[in-house]
Amino acid sequence: MNDSRLMRRLREQQLAETFNSARETSSQELISVADVLWSQLDTPLSLGMSLLARNGQIEDVLRIDFDPGRYADRKLSNIFLKEVSLARDDLQAVSFLRKCPLDDVVSADARERTAWGKFLQAEEMCRLTNLRFRARKRGAISTPAVEAILHLAQLKIANVLGDLNAKSWALRCRFGPGADNLAKGGSTSPYHKLSSISSTEDFHEGGAKLALDHTPWARFLNGLTVDDHGPIGSVDIEVVSGNKVTFVPKTALTDRSIAIEPRLNIFAQLGLGALIRSRLRKAGLDLDTQDPSQDLAYRGSISGTVATLDLSMASDTLALELVRDLLPGRWFIAMDWCRSKSGTYRNGDRETIINYEKFSSMGNGFTFELETLILWALACACCDYCRDDRSVIRVFGDDIAYPVRSVDLLVETLGYCGFLINPRKSFTSGVFRESCGADFFNGVNVRPFLQEELLNHVQSLFRLANGLRRVAYRRNNGFGCDSRLKRVWTEVRLRIPPSLIHVRGPGRVLVGRSWSDVECDDGYLLSDLDEGMTSRWVRRASGGLEGWVFVRFEAQGRAEVAREAELVYIYSLYSSRDGVFSDHKTDRLGFPLVPLRGESRRRRLNSRAFYREWPNLGGWY
Repeated sequence: MNDSRLMRRLREQQLAETFNSARETSSQELISVADVLWSQLDTPLSLGMSLLARNGQIEDVLRIDFDPGRYADRKLSNIFLKEVSLARDDLQAVSFLRKCPLDDVVSADARERTAWGKFLQAEEMCRLTNLRFRARKRGAISTPAVEAILHLAQLKIANVLGDLNAKSWALRCRFGPGADNLAKGGSTSPYHKLSSISSTEDFHEGGAKLALDHTPWARFLNGLTVDDHGPIGSVDIEVVSGNKVTFVPKTALTDRSIAIEPRLNIFAQLGLGALIRSRLRKAGLDLDTQDPSQDLAYRGSISGTVATLDLSMASDTLALELVRDLLPGRWFIAMDWCRSKSGTYRNGDRETIINYEKFSSMGNGFTFELETLILWALACACCDYCRDDRSVIRVFGDDIAYPVRSVDLLVETLGYCGFLINPRKSFTSGVFRESCGADFFNGVNVRPFLQEELLNHVQSLFRLANGLRRVAYRRNNGFGCDSRLKRVWTEVRLRIPPSLIHVRGPGRVLVGRSWSDVECDDGYLLSDLDEGMTSRWVRRASGGLEGWVFVRFEAQGRAEVAREAELVYIYSLYSSRDGVFSDHKTDRLGFPLVPLRGESRRRRLNSRAFYREWPNLGGWY
């Protein structure tokens, strides 16, 4: 190896070591960056937030909400353009720290206590809903309109789902990428999940039949090898009482409750979820894209004819008797069969057992699809009852786009069914709409940048700097970057180690109906071409290729060596059951490598990253 190549390798190694080293940081560093942002936005609200932060009242800052009703509803005038700018600035100020867990401000225990309180509140709401629907069976009614809508929703759901075919369900059963009650650490791949199984007592027989339906898997679970012969009578299944309730970060003030399901239960639940998703797609509701919801939010912000509704704790308020009332009998029995009817919550040495009033929760494999199906059916039934325009109905989880003219009846119906409208994120009047990660103010994309992590790693600095640059580009609608964000962008950029400041790369410009955006990964600093050309790590592609070669840090996956031959065989059969088999990576001895959940903290240096185009974002104006 010549001297120049040796020196390049040494520089690359030093670069990678600097990138992968952790930074000593605290919440205060991010708050100081936020203070610069609030000062530069220079609105009464942002300046007030800055004063609160400097006085140490960070929790008060986090509790400030964005109220679009504070801004004038005057269209197509110079005054209105100022109002758009003010609303966009205030939304960015309020949203910047909303999603970031700041343990120095609100501890993890406090966030979990808040989430546990909401969990219990949702259970009480489901209990009352169950009582209400049981009373309906004894002859009690709500209003003629709601009764008619519930009947129409039953018919729509039955029409969409059709008959439940056991074979179609079984063929769609699969393991998901997440954890279950037997998973340890990052061992959540199908290779690990095929090695042992568990289920609730209710689903024990059904889970056993699912395993026995896959003969090689059942033989392995019985300790038989490929060469062993003989009948397989049963499989060994660990029986558990239900799922495990736990919490994950949601916002700076509270966590989100999820439930970790038994292994065979989630296997079957995901099959039902996939089956419902396919039936919804045939009915014209594609859950693989959020674009229609965002388009309707854009339309509603301009015309005012489309409302966007968001529900609080929607998954946790999907009551048992509501599902029993709306779903066809065979579908309800199948879902009820494989769901967890109770859960366990452990807080220190104290264990609480919950007999669920809800039908399913986050973590259940069919909750998202079932929730979407029920809300969509109720929305369509309300629309038909009012003879309104069904073409503007779109449901994605608990995000609903719906005609404004008949929205009051929908809200009434949802309330009777036990759902709670989130007033902070629901909009039926004015010129602001929000749906599926898109925010529009009279057709102007005002989506803010949300910081979701502390600055404890160089990549978190790249991610923050790139996020600020992207939102600055969007705020100017593609004509350069908003100069008011330059100072805070520079503040973040100065925190990047000098050896990594030249790790630069391009973005990909996206053009929407009335806005522009830019995408990039976070393994480098988003830059213009002239900025990139000052880096020794950027050069023109050679070998007849048109484009640019640059340095990028890529996520390094985690894996372990699969050494159990019988389990590797079962894993291979499982991986190729859909007729598509992807070759697995192997170690030096030829043993397969199976992925572990999550990424390694270390990032691999790719010094030959290639991009065909390098668009300019423009100057700061």
